[in-house]
Amino acid sequence: MIESWHVREALRSRLGSSLVDEPGFADPLAAVLSSYASYKDTFSSLAAKVEDTLFNILYDRLGSSMSVRMNDGSFRRIRTSELKDAADDVMGVFFDQLRVYSVNYEALQAYVLESGSFSAMRTLYTRYASLMSAEDRRLLARVIRDARPAVYWEEWISGDSDVSGGAL
Repeated sequence: MIESWHVREALRSRLGSSLVDEPGFADPLAAVLSSYASYKDTFSSLAAKVEDTLFNILYDRLGSSMSVRMNDGSFRRIRTSELKDAADDVMGVFFDQLRVYSVNYEALQAYVLESGSFSAMRTLYTRYASLMSAEDRRLLARVIRDARPAVYWEEWISGDSDVSGGAL
C-alpha cells in the first residue's frame, strides 16, 4: 500500500511544504497509485491518471493563478508544462514499491524507452542492477547524467564503482 506521506515527500521540493502538508493533499494521488492493477493498467496509463489527478488537486487548491508558496517564502506559478515532471516524481513512489523481478524490469525498461521517465531510470539503476549487464548499467548511468543536473543523481551514481570508472 502506498501511503500519502510518501507522495508528499516526493512533491515537497517541487510544490512547497505549505501546499503538500495541507490535509488530504496527497490522498487522491496515493489512491491512484494504489489502484494500479497490472492486468488492466500500464505504467503509461497510470502516469496519465496521476498527472490528471495532480492537475485537479492543484487547480482545486490554488485556483486559476496556480501560485504556490515555496519553502523559502517566495511565491511561484506552477506551469502546466511542469506537471509531467511532478507526476513522474509521484510515479517514483510507485516504482520504489514494486517487487524486483523480471516482469517489472521489462515493464520499466519499456516505459523508460516510451516516456523517458527519470523516476523509472532511477529505479532501474538503483533496484534492478542484478538484472542488468554492466554495459547496460553504464549506458543507463550516462543517460541519467545527461538528462538532469548532478544534484538529482550524484548521491546514488557518483559513488558507484561500476560506472564511475572509465569513459562513458
